[in-house]
Amino acid sequence: MSVIFTNDGFPSRADHLRALWTPVLFSPRLSSPENLVIGVASATETDFYLAEANAWRRLHCLFGDGAETALLAARVALDVLKSDLSERGQTALHEPRQTFSGITMGELREGEGSSLKQIATTWLASLSSLYDAGLAERIERSEEVLPVSAEAKAKADRLPVLVLEYVEQHRPRLSSFFHAEIREKRERKRKPRAQDIYIGFAGSSLVANFATLPAKRSNTIIDHIKRLMWDLEQDRDAAGALDRQRKYEMIVKHQDKYDPHITEKQFGDVLEVVDELGEQGRKRDIAVIPRVTVPEIGNHVLELEQAA
Repeated sequence: MSVIFTNDGFPSRADHLRALWTPVLFSPRLSSPENLVIGVASATETDFYLAEANAWRRLHCLFGDGAETALLAARVALDVLKSDLSERGQTALHEPRQTFSGITMGELREGEGSSLKQIATTWLASLSSLYDAGLAERIERSEEVLPVSAEAKAKADRLPVLVLEYVEQHRPRLSSFFHAEIREKRERKRKPRAQDIYIGFAGSSLVANFATLPAKRSNTIIDHIKRLMWDLEQDRDAAGALDRQRKYEMIVKHQDKYDPHITEKQFGDVLEVVDELGEQGRKRDIAVIPRVTVPEIGNHVLELEQAA
C-alpha cells in the first residue's frame, strides 16, 4: 500500500499572520526583581489583542492581605495599556509608556499564528502562572449559549459616555476608571471578540456596567443588559475573594414616570423589566441599580468612589 502526500494534507500557513508580541510584567515589590506575567499584548499595524490573566485568586497565596492592592494595580494597568494600544497600536509596544510603578513590558518579539488572539493567549498560557486555560475554555463555552452578538444588535447607547462626562466634570481623576472605548467617546463598532469581558467602570470601590432601558420593551436590549451582567459576574469570579470589598452593579437608566414621552402602561412595563433584571441580579449576586437621570447615576458613582 502506498501513501501519497500532497500539500493539501498539511496545514497551510497562508492564513497565518505575523505580529509583534510582548509580555506585560508586574513587580508587586518594587525593591525585588521578581515579576509576574499579567498579560500578553500582540499587535499588527492595524489591530491588537491583549490577553489578560484570569486566575487572580492565586495572588492571595503569594501576598495574603496585600493581594487586593496588587490586584487593583494590575487590573487598572491592563485597562490603561488596552487604551494605549487602541490609540497608538504597535507604537505602544515599541515605545511603551510608564504608567504605573512596577508595571513594565517584556522583550518585544515576533510571532506567528492564526490570529492575534491565538498568538497572545498561547504565549500567556505558556508564561503566566496567573492564567488558567481551563477557566478560559469554560467561559468561552458559556458564551455559546448566550444570545449571539447582543451588543452588536443593540442600538448605540450614549449613557456610558454621558456618565463619564458628568463624573469627569466633578472629579477628572476618575475618568481613568472608565473603559477605554468610553473614554474615546466612540461606539463599539467592532463585533466583540470571543472571550472578551466588557466592564464599563472599574474603580477602587465600584465595578459597573451601564445601559439604557427604552420605553418600549426590547428583548435585544434586555439580552444586551443580561450579557453585561454576565460580564460583571465573570470579572468578579476571576478575582475570587480578592474583590470582596468592591461593589458589582448593573446600572440601568429609564424614563421618569412623569416624562411626557412615556405612557403609564409603558412605565409599568419598564418597572416589570427592572424587576426581571433585579431577579437575575440576585441569582448572580450583581446589584441592579435603576436611575432616571445621568446626574443621579454620576453622583452614585462619585459617592462610592469618594476615596479615589
